[in-house]
Amino acid sequence: MKILALIAALGLSALAMPAFAEGYPQKNIDLVVPFEPGGSVDTTSRIIAETANTILKGGGLVVVNRGGGGGIVGQTSVAQAAPDGYTILAMTSSVVTNPLLKGASYTIDDFRPVALYNLDPEVIVVPADSRFQTAQEFLAAASAEPLNIVVAGIGTSHHMSGLAIERVTDATFNYIPTSGFGAQVQAVVGGHADGALWPLGEAMAQAESGGVRLLAIAQEERDTSFADVPTFQEVGIDIPIFATFRGWAVPADTPDDVVATLSDLMKAIYENPAYVERMTTAGFKPAFRDAAAFQALIADDAARSAIIIEEAGLGQ
Repeated sequence: MKILALIAALGLSALAMPAFAEGYPQKNIDLVVPFEPGGSVDTTSRIIAETANTILKGGGLVVVNRGGGGGIVGQTSVAQAAPDGYTILAMTSSVVTNPLLKGASYTIDDFRPVALYNLDPEVIVVPADSRFQTAQEFLAAASAEPLNIVVAGIGTSHHMSGLAIERVTDATFNYIPTSGFGAQVQAVVGGHADGALWPLGEAMAQAESGGVRLLAIAQEERDTSFADVPTFQEVGIDIPIFATFRGWAVPADTPDDVVATLSDLMKAIYENPAYVERMTTAGFKPAFRDAAAFQALIADDAARSAIIIEEAGLGQ
């Protein structure tokens, strides 16, 4: 029933987008990253803040890391924050899955989507000296016995991507949740895990440095930066695209005009050439969807995640 109620709630009508909030902001705005420093959400949030602070008047955007619980600590703090526009959540799909998988005290209804800024396809990563040369070899081995896979946390989009792979192949995985991206890199590069499920933006630098190899990317066409890496569908994983979404959300009762101001701010950031260059150089493809479009994307993600969680028997 919780899953059905979640999907129904996300099907609400599009958010209104009125004029700018008068006199906002008047002080600094906290952008809460619910993960430790160094990961993709932290990296992109700092790039965003640098550009935002060339646009904002009256206050700046300050990145605040509140890691713990696979995102729950920081997400809870935003859900409980005053709905005044001075606390923003760097939002990922773990906001959808944490209440279902971990019994987090909040629900998706405690947040209001503001804007999406990035869609990052999932990749299968192995150590550079891995015995697996291809994704087919990796999947065959995982079909014979479970492989140890590092993920950012149970209930994250990366864990969900592994469950999605298990749904459409014979592969099975042991999921190893690791706090912080640095620890994940150490586990993979050091050969302490068979592989990892990461977003391409995080994996890119590690692959380019030679520490890891990419076996497959979950998008419809091959990535131009890694033209020799096949898509999921090319290696027999019937998943056209599986991407981590990144965006902003605020406490549910935040006024319409403040939401509109923040959405317009993100759009202005997206249209800034220096921002586009920095994001692209860091391995993240800039995107923009306003509050209503982001809400629709979250609803789609929630419906898919609900099915995966229910089939895996993981729901609370």
